[in-house]
Amino acid sequence: MENIIICNNSIKDSLLKENKELNNNKYYTLSEFIKNLYFDYDYKTILYVMKKYNVKYSIAEEYLDNLIYVEDKKYNIEKLDFLVDLKNDLIDNKLLIFNPTFNTNKNIIIYEHLSKFNKYLLRNIKYVEKEKESTKYKPTIYEFNNIDDEVTFVADSISKLIDSGVSISNIKLTNVNEEYIGIIDRIFNLYNLKINKHIKSPIISNIVGRTFSNNNFDIESIKDYETTDTYNKIINILNKYVSFSDEDKKILIEHDLYNTYISNTNFDNEIEVVDYKNYNFKDEYVFMLGFNQDSVPITYKDEDYINDSIKLDYMDTTLDKNIDEENRVLDIIQSIKNLTITYKLHTSFNTYYKSNLVDIFGVSNIPKIDTSYSKLNDLLRYSYLLDNYIKYGEVTDELKIYNSNYDIPYNTYSNKFTGLSKDKLNRFISSKDRFNLSYSSMDNYNRCSFRFYIEKILELNTDLDKFTVTLGNIYHYALEKALKGDKDIEKIVDEYVKDNDIELTPSNKFFIGVAIKNIKFVLSVIEKQNSFSKLDKINTEKFVRINLKDNINFVGFIDKILYKELDNYIIASIIDYKTYVKKPDLSYIESGIGLQLPVYMYLAKNAYKNIRFVGFYLQNITLDNNKTNEEKEDSLKLIGYTNSDTKLIEEFDYNYKDSCVLKGIKVNKDGNFSSNSLSILKSDDEINEIIKLTEEKIKETLNNILESRFDINPKYDKTNLGCEFCSYRDICFMKDKDFVRITSNNEFGGDTDELD
Repeated sequence: MENIIICNNSIKDSLLKENKELNNNKYYTLSEFIKNLYFDYDYKTILYVMKKYNVKYSIAEEYLDNLIYVEDKKYNIEKLDFLVDLKNDLIDNKLLIFNPTFNTNKNIIIYEHLSKFNKYLLRNIKYVEKEKESTKYKPTIYEFNNIDDEVTFVADSISKLIDSGVSISNIKLTNVNEEYIGIIDRIFNLYNLKINKHIKSPIISNIVGRTFSNNNFDIESIKDYETTDTYNKIINILNKYVSFSDEDKKILIEHDLYNTYISNTNFDNEIEVVDYKNYNFKDEYVFMLGFNQDSVPITYKDEDYINDSIKLDYMDTTLDKNIDEENRVLDIIQSIKNLTITYKLHTSFNTYYKSNLVDIFGVSNIPKIDTSYSKLNDLLRYSYLLDNYIKYGEVTDELKIYNSNYDIPYNTYSNKFTGLSKDKLNRFISSKDRFNLSYSSMDNYNRCSFRFYIEKILELNTDLDKFTVTLGNIYHYALEKALKGDKDIEKIVDEYVKDNDIELTPSNKFFIGVAIKNIKFVLSVIEKQNSFSKLDKINTEKFVRINLKDNINFVGFIDKILYKELDNYIIASIIDYKTYVKKPDLSYIESGIGLQLPVYMYLAKNAYKNIRFVGFYLQNITLDNNKTNEEKEDSLKLIGYTNSDTKLIEEFDYNYKDSCVLKGIKVNKDGNFSSNSLSILKSDDEINEIIKLTEEKIKETLNNILESRFDINPKYDKTNLGCEFCSYRDICFMKDKDFVRITSNNEFGGDTDELD
């Protein structure tokens, strides 16, 4: 007879491995079984609820998930009666999914834990709960003063197991939350141990997802990524919503980009991190970390949509859930044969309390590790104990042992980067869907290669002023939309704020209001400037990707390209918006610094065939509202480098001799350019030389990166160029001897001081 097995995926895998013979058993998770037994819903249902009640996706889901609690009756409780009405409405509109053929007249065996409400839902069917193992094991529990000591002990214990012949595949970590990940990575690396974290990242978090989103969900924008898992997942998302309107598609696709996950790349010989509630333990050696209050067991609060004050008898109250959770965790702990539990009392920022379950089993004394499994960790520990000896005169047996075995250069320090092996670097690069270089990352590398290493390789990105960045994004987004035809700036900004969940504090509201006013003025000036141009086409936020080597690309978004198509080529001007005052400077081009505009030309030349550049410019779009409108309009003139061919200039600005578009173009009475403007004029040959040199610098930078050259080497000329706007000075401990002297070259045009 066919059986129905209700279990999690881990137990399902074990059962299928144990039963080698083919069978007709049906496997369901408890959630899947209940949905088949009662009802389910899909994205059509969610859209309906969102529109009818004008709520977000997450709120619509919350309503729908609570429908299971109510029957078709009057409760005289507002929330419950609302759910009844909603449920009936959805049934009438055929928006709940029922399975009338679902047959429960079978042997039903349940391996999953059943709450009081689960048992209520299953009250009308016959089932058998799988009996728990009769043997109850007692875990060993250790207390540590701090999280580093806790993780170090686990690393030592795992090393000892491996040394005794235990396979890495038979060692598991559990209850590992985000607080532990970085510390485990750091300390386990000292022991040559790696963990499989099973980290899942949403599609929107990588370059493929962001590019797709930034290009209005245009699949053509990510054609170069066709071989990636991310691309295939996006195709699946699009296929789901083929029949929906554009407005509905946007809502659903955007939700899925944030809630469809890409798994991390895993390697051999990694220690697996598992969820102790959903893993079928056998004889593995298990280490449960962070056995602290509110972590194990989880403490539930009265935060449900249906709160305790209106819950009915068959529903789980907060007290029921907490008692149930404690009993469930106890059962799991006592079912694991080889379980070591650890907890900490402190981290650098917080104090913690032991779990209330600790007293049931008792705390054991921490065993002495009689063999060293990490010399590097010993040396770090030795230096820490020496610190305590120097500061407080503290002498321990551990210090005596280290003192007898090691000699370290205590109280000396070198900030010299000791290197990253090419093998490790290649593994890091190959673990990415694509490894991308951009203008900003290249500029960081050439200002200081260690700065690049911190940000791009270690990924220790910082964002010191998030709202300043947000304001800049609002300017760019609003101008992009407006130049494509949507002139309702308030609506555009409001959509951006909602879509990006921007916190609207009174201060933020004020600055967004100022931004809206300024964007309208900037837009009016840009439209006036465009009226002087014969370049009749525009491309905004143009994304370009250039493959450099294997899975390494150079990528970038060009803010604006104004162009005109001729018979055999196009003529174009490149414009980059700036929300802070900046003047173009190509004097450090040979050092690979400050190449944003040349990089845009390099990207454009690869995106368009036979392109000839009129010029490349910055446009400062932040306004000084203390100035007159005339002064503000003047501040919006383009600053940059223009082709010296007057016929080209006339295509871009036919009034260039008295220009309200270009800043710094000066013409004498005889029609020739004034010597004061020669520093910003370029010929075709000079422009092509700039692009060629830019390409060389990109390839040179990539080669240095692949050679794992990440020294602390901030560049210096008249000022400290390497450390400018750097957030990592407290990491590198830069010294004067680390500076690398570079020299500006005005051959390509230096800082345009005459434009002040």
